[in-house]
Amino acid sequence: MSKQQDVIAELLKSLREKDSETTEEEQSYGEEHLVRLREACDRLCENEDFEVGQIVKWKKDLKNRRLPRQNQPAIVVKVLDEPIVSSDDESGSPYFLEKLDIILGVMSKDGTFLTFYYDSSRFESY
Repeated sequence: MSKQQDVIAELLKSLREKDSETTEEEQSYGEEHLVRLREACDRLCENEDFEVGQIVKWKKDLKNRRLPRQNQPAIVVKVLDEPIVSSDDESGSPYFLEKLDIILGVMSKDGTFLTFYYDSSRFESY
């Protein structure tokens, strides 16, 4: 093996050892983690009534999509009377049966206005 291959092999071995040392099942969660978990749940359960034209952002710890970015403003384009339920059929997915009840608009990096469907309970006023 070349020196470069030796280094790569050693790095991979090191990563495998670290992965096997602490699996998620073995990990211990302290009080700080539990507080953060409860706070995120409380935020998700708090709902605001949004209006078309209102500027919103993700609530802390509730961002589950790529856009908008954290703290990036989005504008309410439409509030749906009847939510659309996500058709993701994999129950292990975070989008499984997600209630999509709001359409938000964001500006992309290249300046294009894009709209997406979201769960409004994950957003708050900007």
